[in-house]
Amino acid sequence: MSPRDEPIRRKIEDAFADVPRPAKKRIAYARSAWETPELVRDFGGRHWKDVPIEKVRDHAAHLSLFSPEALAYYLPAYLSAALVDPDVRGFLLSSLSIPDETQPDLRALFLRMFGRLSPPQRSAIRMFLIHMRDACTSPISKQSWSQALETYWDLPAE
Repeated sequence: MSPRDEPIRRKIEDAFADVPRPAKKRIAYARSAWETPELVRDFGGRHWKDVPIEKVRDHAAHLSLFSPEALAYYLPAYLSAALVDPDVRGFLLSSLSIPDETQPDLRALFLRMFGRLSPPQRSAIRMFLIHMRDACTSPISKQSWSQALETYWDLPAE
């Protein structure tokens, strides 16, 4: 992690500091998904700071499997990992981008997962997105981070 990432990491840590750790049986939203047992094994009972970056990377595409309370608790692990890991970064960008109105079920899931975050948590994610956008050298990547920011995270809580 570079020194310029440190203020973002601290902001994330502070914003999510009071989120209670979910019980192991409350980790997964989609209990029937084949990835759920691994997700529960790799995250259940751990503080988000203690989840190895390899496990975050292994489950980077599975954010939607977390229950809303588990997502709020473990999201800082993903945000922190994305600061240093391009694979996590790409999946997280996709997860933090609200689906458009042509995908009402996915949009509803996104709002159910992220709509319950507190204003300080939303602010930390907003700062993370700005940081990632500003760190991009590729115009296409910069536009993708901007779009995620502008289509949901720059707006007042719904």
